Amino acid sequence: MSENTNNTENTGKKEGNVLAGFVLFTDANMDWPRFKKSLKEDWNIEAEDEVKDNALVFRTEGMVVACSLMPNPVPNKEAEECAKNNIMWKDGAAEVAKHQAHVMLAVMNKFDAMEQAVLFAKIAYSLLKLDNAIGIYKNPTVYEKKFYLQFAETLKQGEMPVPILVYTGMYLAKDGLCAFSSGMTFFGKNELEVIDSKQQPDQVLSFMFSIEEYVLTENVELKDGETIGFSEEQKLPISVGDGVSVKGTTCKIGF
Repeated sequence: MSENTNNTENTGKKEGNVLAGFVLFTDANMDWPRFKKSLKEDWNIEAEDEVKDNALVFRTEGMVVACSLMPNPVPNKEAEECAKNNIMWKDGAAEVAKHQAHVMLAVMNKFDAMEQAVLFAKIAYSLLKLDNAIGIYKNPTVYEKKFYLQFAETLKQGEMPVPILVYTGMYLAKDGLCAFSSGMTFFGKNELEVIDSKQQPDQVLSFMFSIEEYVLTENVELKDGETIGFSEEQKLPISVGDGVSVKGTTCKIGF
């Protein structure tokens, strides 16, 4: 990655943050013992607290984790609607419509956003390993079980599973392909956008994942008027200003 910006320290610390999502199940048969076993075997997380009223609350890594089983679908077909935002899950809405129960997952009280997001991914992984799991609804999308597990697995190799930490959306506009992120602000960064690209969809998506990973792993701030590239020759213009696809200030990269 070649870039003529200066690194800016921004740890994305947020006090008293709650990171929440809903793991969707085909039925309300929650295998708590198997979930606890996965936490221990996959992540060495001890959840020794008792399950009370179909809820498990425990402390780990300085955070509080709460998992609560709801024996009914997510209300108002909210999950089905958000599944339509998943550009990589063709039959997502139809699959999500099959869910008859969900576990509310919340990770609370951490000052480091990345540590909180990583712990959330680990807990979600162990919930999704259960046979009756379909996927996880984490606004503004629903991740397919297989997709989420595949990326969360990379945490075991010390990699950052950006595609499940930050949502990336894409749509065809009048003058080209547009892509945007949702979730970078949780880490104290501007959301990212590509506007009216002439590249192929898979190239744009791959580019967005790469930029998101770079900004988060290297903890950099992309600045207005500068350039960025994946080679010495590539100099893609950066502009920072009002968002086109998302609200607030965004960082747009010409790709």
